[in-house]
Amino acid sequence: MRLRALTALITTSALPVTLLAETSVTLPPMTVTAKGYEAAITETAAAVNVIEGDAVRWRQARTLGDVLRGEPGLSVAVDGSVGVDPIIRGLKRDQVLVLVDGVRINAMQPPARGSLASYVNMDLVERIEVIRGPSSVLYGAGAMGGVINIITRGGGMSAEPETRGWTSLGYSSVDTGIRGSLGASVSGPRSVLDVSAAYLDTDDYRTGEGERLRDSGTEQQAVHLRYRVRVTDGHELQFRAQRDRREDVWYLASRRFLEEAFEPPAGQGLPQPQGLNTHYTPRQTRDLLELSYDADLGGAWGNQLSASVYRQELTRGNYDWNRERRTDYRTSDTDFTTDGVRIQWESSPLPRHVLLVGAEAWRLQASPVSYIGFPPDYDPVNEFQLIDQGRLESRGLFIQDDIHLDNVTISLGARYDEVQGRARDALGVPGPLDSTDYNLSWSTGITWYVDDAFTPYASLSEGYRSAGLLERYLTYAYSDGFTWLSNPQLDPERNRTLEIGARGELGNTRYTLAVYESRIKDHIGGQVVSPGLKQTVNLDEARIRGAEFSLEHDLTDRLTALASGTWLRGDNRDSRFDEPLYQMPPPELTLGLLSGAPRGWQWEARLRAVASQDRVAERFSNGSERETGGFTTADVRVGYRFGPGGGFREQALTLAVTNLADRNYREHVNEMTDERLASGPGVQELRAPGRSLGVTWVGEF
Repeated sequence: MRLRALTALITTSALPVTLLAETSVTLPPMTVTAKGYEAAITETAAAVNVIEGDAVRWRQARTLGDVLRGEPGLSVAVDGSVGVDPIIRGLKRDQVLVLVDGVRINAMQPPARGSLASYVNMDLVERIEVIRGPSSVLYGAGAMGGVINIITRGGGMSAEPETRGWTSLGYSSVDTGIRGSLGASVSGPRSVLDVSAAYLDTDDYRTGEGERLRDSGTEQQAVHLRYRVRVTDGHELQFRAQRDRREDVWYLASRRFLEEAFEPPAGQGLPQPQGLNTHYTPRQTRDLLELSYDADLGGAWGNQLSASVYRQELTRGNYDWNRERRTDYRTSDTDFTTDGVRIQWESSPLPRHVLLVGAEAWRLQASPVSYIGFPPDYDPVNEFQLIDQGRLESRGLFIQDDIHLDNVTISLGARYDEVQGRARDALGVPGPLDSTDYNLSWSTGITWYVDDAFTPYASLSEGYRSAGLLERYLTYAYSDGFTWLSNPQLDPERNRTLEIGARGELGNTRYTLAVYESRIKDHIGGQVVSPGLKQTVNLDEARIRGAEFSLEHDLTDRLTALASGTWLRGDNRDSRFDEPLYQMPPPELTLGLLSGAPRGWQWEARLRAVASQDRVAERFSNGSERETGGFTTADVRVGYRFGPGGGFREQALTLAVTNLADRNYREHVNEMTDERLASGPGVQELRAPGRSLGVTWVGEF
């Protein structure tokens, strides 16, 4: 038996997860993201969230951000109904690496609002693994705040040929939304074919005060295919193809009313007409092709080899709409193409060691062009080559060693990356345009198995994020309502985090606890230099400190009480400002009751209480951040799980009421500013959805 499997058997403390368990769990939950191979969470000197597919479907989420809201250490950034991006410990967007089945979505893609949260259909998700804290040793650029790995549904090989499948239907009242999904696995002893598809269509949702948030509806389609074949014993090939498409994504925080047309100074953005203007995406797609190879080579060291090569295209339409003329005045359709390769070797060259050695390289390319003008006067009148042959290239080598002693696990890791940015030309951006970052990431951690009731851990690690393609080369009106002045010579951000935590199980109670401090050198942000204009700059240092916990207590064999909480503070330590760090989430607490059984009735009730946030940055952002009042929301779900019948192995019907009290509230990290709200008619506050009745049916056959 492999060393890590043996460790999983002899350790019993568990991280709480929000799902309806069918049987009692005697082994700790596993994760493939934290260590780069399947390992027990109890071996990990880091805070980990694991959200199973049942919980994802119970929450009836439209985006990834909807699923993660309320989890310990996590919150969301809002710029529209779809732009609900995850935040890990105060770090967001490109500071958090989002993977789909291990392939990065945001390979330093544009920091476009909603890009991380909206490219994957939640009905195709098997589980979501979240690593909180720097994870650049395994995942390189962008993993300075943490990693979110979205693992999609699929079957395994079977001893005999068989076909299995699943389907779902759903409805939500707050946005008159409909959704559906269908998947099938055809398997045998040497191969498995997985095919799945999903659809989502929502209208504008109603807020707690009863008004409709205009242009908050969206439509999404997804088709996934995977084929695995065992070539010979111990050698397996896999082909994966995925397409996710979303239409009508409006970035409502960009909405602004102009009393007169805006003509920016040369090199400081593009003109905007008089009236109500909104940035939106008529369509965006994610296309992935991946070929991977896994080999169990055996030998005295238990060698295993994994390799993959992929191409991923993110196609985005970046448009701007003028209400008065009822037409677009700026259009841009851009392909962000990423080609990547990753190889890693896992072995045990010494007793009690699990050694991981690997290399990774990827290249991102884009040449966005923007067209400006109103038909029929011109079609178009102006063509702007925003970036000519923009490219980011990353190459890295990494090593990680997990040392398993009698009751202690020690983890050591290091990685070296070179990230090069270059462009032939960039509109309004002075040279030089080429630059290269040299990054060393590292991690140290120790986990001490005192007993089941108390398993403490500590870690000290450093991760990084190099500036993205658009931060370097694009001076443009972004979807947050500001024109950002780019900077090709930005230094990479570096996050050094000290974390101390513990897990344990005392009788019927399971808990996790973590406290941390992060010091972020050369923090990248946008300094407001004039109305509607931000300069992309490096701050000398920012510090974030916080604490988070989760708790489960079994009141009976079928009734469990839940609690989790998050507290953090962030400060801008740049001597020019000396103020709270911009857009830090407020403290929050979640309480709940969960009742479940393998068959029959199951239910869940949750309260989420979020404190007011009056500790906001003012000088760095020039008042673009607002104070936010506290709020409490309640969600209730009741379901019934059926046994075999009607051609199905299992069925489940769930009735959910979210925001039960119909509270009218806004999340704190919200891009809508007072200045834009007051700009004129047609601009709405970005309030959260009001009370919603949802019905979901899931069947497996």
